[in-house]
Amino acid sequence: MKTWTAFIAFNITALVGTALGQVTSPVVGFTTLHLQEGNNFIAFSLQPSASFAGSINVSPTDRTRIYLNNATITDDAYNGAAGTHMIEVTSDGANKGLNTQIIDSLATGSEVVLNDALPAGVADGSTVRITKLRTISEAFGATNSAGLTAGSATTADLVLLPTSAGYDQYFYSSGGFAGVGWRKVGGGSTNQAAVGFYPTDGFMILARTAKSITVTGEVKVGGTMVLLETGNNFVANLCPVNAAGDSPSAEGRTLGNCGLYTGSSETGILGTTSANTADQVLIWNGSGYSQYFYSTGGFAGIGWRLVGGGSTDRSGVALPDGAFLVLRRGAPVMVSLTQGTF
Repeated sequence: MKTWTAFIAFNITALVGTALGQVTSPVVGFTTLHLQEGNNFIAFSLQPSASFAGSINVSPTDRTRIYLNNATITDDAYNGAAGTHMIEVTSDGANKGLNTQIIDSLATGSEVVLNDALPAGVADGSTVRITKLRTISEAFGATNSAGLTAGSATTADLVLLPTSAGYDQYFYSSGGFAGVGWRKVGGGSTNQAAVGFYPTDGFMILARTAKSITVTGEVKVGGTMVLLETGNNFVANLCPVNAAGDSPSAEGRTLGNCGLYTGSSETGILGTTSANTADQVLIWNGSGYSQYFYSTGGFAGIGWRLVGGGSTDRSGVALPDGAFLVLRRGAPVMVSLTQGTF
């Protein structure tokens, strides 16, 4: 589905509003998403530029509150009308890649309020990256310049974002009762242009016809921590190159090198001797899901296996260049997904 088109590396200093923070030498470029008619499993491997990158101090009494060092921000610089922002820990260590949403930002003390409390391992002096979530209008154009099929809820391409109850469905309305612009199925004429994509989450596009769209941004560096809830989880592959297909790269992510299995169900997916009890990784194959699990012994042996595929090693199976499902059978777990070196 995705063809990597260009990498361009250069130095950049990102200044958003009055926030000061230097971001050096990102790898940036663009990628083309080739959509087939029907369902397409999508993720944005390229991310928006950082609004801030630097060190923080953490409130000693409330670990949802942090203070940006060497920065000057305005009230609501990272929330409200400024859009939804996330923060990610970039310091080396067990919490590298941990991320959460920002719910408030205050000029006084350059303070940022987080949705989730930081763990004790994130200390004063730790480094973070703040990024605005890409919105549906930024991803595909305020006037649908990406070229998704416009129309009504029954004729337009649909962008499906997973929820706990199913999917929220969005489309570009070309007129009629819903008016012109980004709309939600069942949402009338309310403008949905500001709906954001969380970078670790995959989503779907139901394309009425085959087409290609181009997305720009920066390569995500370092590992990324993802919360796998009990049940199905739609997970993004944030690697910008493929391990299989046209021009495969050794930096592409596979079942064996992605970090999903660690040997501990407290830091990775659960492996067992049976596909019926192990967590599973489900990869769309065009007509259904290929189901994989980590076998810890028995008839299938030890290693990554395909359900129904006997003892054949599947560690080299490439993660799709969009998104995949993880069926988590146990309690929620935080997993650190690895990334290639770019």
